[in-house]
Amino acid sequence: MGCHSGGLGFRPMEHATKIERGGAPRDEAVAGDSERARVLARARSFKRSWIDLAEALARVRSSSAFRRWGYESFDDYCTRELSIKKGTADKLCASYGFLRAHAPRLATRGADGDDVVDDSGAGSYDDATPLHAVPSWQAVNFAVRAEERGAADDDTMATIKRAVFDEGAPMIVLQRRFREVAFPMEDQEKRDRMRAQIRTAARRLADLVAQPEAALSRALAERVQESLGELGAALAE
Repeated sequence: MGCHSGGLGFRPMEHATKIERGGAPRDEAVAGDSERARVLARARSFKRSWIDLAEALARVRSSSAFRRWGYESFDDYCTRELSIKKGTADKLCASYGFLRAHAPRLATRGADGDDVVDDSGAGSYDDATPLHAVPSWQAVNFAVRAEERGAADDDTMATIKRAVFDEGAPMIVLQRRFREVAFPMEDQEKRDRMRAQIRTAARRLADLVAQPEAALSRALAERVQESLGELGAALAE
């Protein structure tokens, strides 16, 4: 059965400001206040900085430009020159590819800052793009992993993409709304996680009952710790 945004109770980016919900200001709205325009432009630049970096990384990997710079591999280049871990670089490139495929209007801004033509006809990013419409790379990567996992049906994936690309939903909202349906846990995984949580809680309780502030008799504290030790042994089996 399809999963729709209404059924999931998803609301557009919960911390969007009033002005964003009513329509973010465009250039003409702030043209008379240079300070306001400057701050807004820098905020947009900050929000999409990961896209510009990911685009550049994707180009370097595709063209093997790193070899021209004396590196044997893309991973070596990222690690040694950019101090970017392999896993992070891979996620950025994957997120950019997904963004370009599903929301090209956000991915088609040239590295020099000029808008570029988007062959898909979907338009391109410009400096008046609402701040809340620019997704974080973590949010895009959530959609990438959800599609790769394949557990979510087509309707759910469409809802996730709308949340990410149209509403700019933050990662915490995506996890809360879609994690269980997009990344369902197997029964064994659920049991293992629950047992691990019980072991952690038991160790914490064993430490607490021994503290002077607990004001428990030594005999009672020892009985509790003994029971918790039995519990831990049973969980380890």
